[in-house]
Amino acid sequence: MRTQEDQWLEEIYRNTLPRVAAAIYRMGGNLEMAKDIFQDAVIIYLEKKQQNKLPPGVPAAAYISGIARILCIRKLKRSGPHIPLDDMDGDIGVPADYYAPPPVAKPVLEYVKAAGKRCLQLLRAFYYDHLSIQEIAEDFNFKTQHSASVQKYKCLEKVREQIKQLDYAETVS
Repeated sequence: MRTQEDQWLEEIYRNTLPRVAAAIYRMGGNLEMAKDIFQDAVIIYLEKKQQNKLPPGVPAAAYISGIARILCIRKLKRSGPHIPLDDMDGDIGVPADYYAPPPVAKPVLEYVKAAGKRCLQLLRAFYYDHLSIQEIAEDFNFKTQHSASVQKYKCLEKVREQIKQLDYAETVS
């Protein structure tokens, strides 16, 4: 004599297992994996049912299918393709030009020279000789430190404008 629960289990297996197996196959699993996952999903469903923790209105087949899908994803993540690093030496390579700097049309010094002799001297004094703005103001006969700072800024802007023009010309052509 079969109980009602036995009939319910048989119906779930007959109707839901094929759909779960097809879904697991599409995710990269096989029939054995589908059977194991399906059984785990049914056990989880029965435990939730016994604890009265099932969401209301969700059919058993849909709940079991959802659980099986989650279990399959977890299992495939854990058992994904693991290749030893020793075997991958030949497969992974850094292109030869990866660390090479991007090609520059002109060195930066050429842009500074194009800004003028006075700008070249002023920027060299500040960046290369590490002179303070006060020392630059005295050496270049500026009336105030502020005017020396403003002149340095204008020189940098000349260089920046030339570089922007180059970037624009390369982009257009």
